[in-house]
Amino acid sequence: MSQGKAEFSGPGWVVVLCLHVSCILWSGVLKALGVMLPTLVEQFATKTWLIGWMVAIINGAINIVGPLSGPLDSLLGTRVVVMVSGILIGTSLIVASLTTSVVEMTVTLTLGVSCLSYSSVLMRAAVARCFPTNYATATGLAMSGFPVGTLLIAPMTQLLLDTYGWRAAMMLLGAMSLHLPACGALLRQRSRDSEKSNQYETLREDDDLDDSSRNNIAKEKSRLRAFKDALTAQTEHLGFSVCLKFSFWIATLLYVCIRFVSDQWLVYFVPQAEAKGFSPQEAVTFVTAAGIGNIVFKLVLGVVVDRGMLKLRPAMAAVIVMSCVSFVIVPWVTSYWMTLTNAVVFYGSCGAISSLIDIFTRELLGVDLLISAFSWMEVMTALVSLGFGFFPGWIYDQTGSYDLAFVSLGCVWALSLVALLMEQVNARWKKK
Repeated sequence: MSQGKAEFSGPGWVVVLCLHVSCILWSGVLKALGVMLPTLVEQFATKTWLIGWMVAIINGAINIVGPLSGPLDSLLGTRVVVMVSGILIGTSLIVASLTTSVVEMTVTLTLGVSCLSYSSVLMRAAVARCFPTNYATATGLAMSGFPVGTLLIAPMTQLLLDTYGWRAAMMLLGAMSLHLPACGALLRQRSRDSEKSNQYETLREDDDLDDSSRNNIAKEKSRLRAFKDALTAQTEHLGFSVCLKFSFWIATLLYVCIRFVSDQWLVYFVPQAEAKGFSPQEAVTFVTAAGIGNIVFKLVLGVVVDRGMLKLRPAMAAVIVMSCVSFVIVPWVTSYWMTLTNAVVFYGSCGAISSLIDIFTRELLGVDLLISAFSWMEVMTALVSLGFGFFPGWIYDQTGSYDLAFVSLGCVWALSLVALLMEQVNARWKKK
């Protein structure tokens, strides 16, 4: 762990563990709601697209509050932010089990589950600081929480649904979410002695000034100047300045395409498999296999990139193309083994690219801007999710099939190749 830039004085594995648990909850909650989707449609007597949009709103809320991570970290400290976030997430799931309408459930889960963004953004930036080397491996281990959440929570949710019903299942998921505060308690906040000493030195310089000098300085600052200074300080605090960099938008386009499609896959894959005639248990088996593939792809490709056996950008391009193919052939994937293999290929590729995106972003923007970059990238993802998250469910309601919806998602995924092309063009233009 880097001594000068480490966010925490504790070992790096604590940060990796905390991000790992946060990722488990993020993917687990989305996958659990996806497994519950047919049941919730029946219980609330509503349309498929409406429940799907509810999940998209919840996921969008997680993303959209990201810019608050930096100010909350400065105000309360990362340790407190992570612990309080975990408590709110678990509480919202428990309260949601008592709701009687889609609107009530949406509001309840949106307010609580959105706190997942804070722990995710802060921990991803902390991992980048703690591991100046072997970053791909550390990120792979930490973000393997996404497939682990899918691997464990999807079959468990189906078991709880069959045994206790959806209300008890959601209540138990809320209880499980309370593990995040325990992980947050292991974090140790960085020392701020140097910051305090700098503040004291400034105060001593001010003490040397007499009262008349202070009055003159105060008069020189106009109200407009004071307002401008305050606005600039708040803008820097929220990290909005990172949005003025072209390289940020390259990374954002890549991130938004990948995240939007993978989130929609988590929500709609089980209903899609059931619509093709597979049983709920078989659909969950597909998800379990996909989760295993995600872990394997993520860890193997992380080691390969870290060891220099394959360069970052060719690896990303290969993974993106492989995932596009898995979407395009969905209408022809009808047998058990073809569906299982297709799920493993896509979700495995999704796991690999999710780790590589963080490395790609760090190379483009540097370590110091990662909290701001990750936060605003989540906001852009939220806007897309809120605007188009209902689309796969709406297509199913109109056509009675998910084939067209999944092919459309594959086209969105392919747009991420444009981001890689933009990065290459921008790099050549800078050289000239």
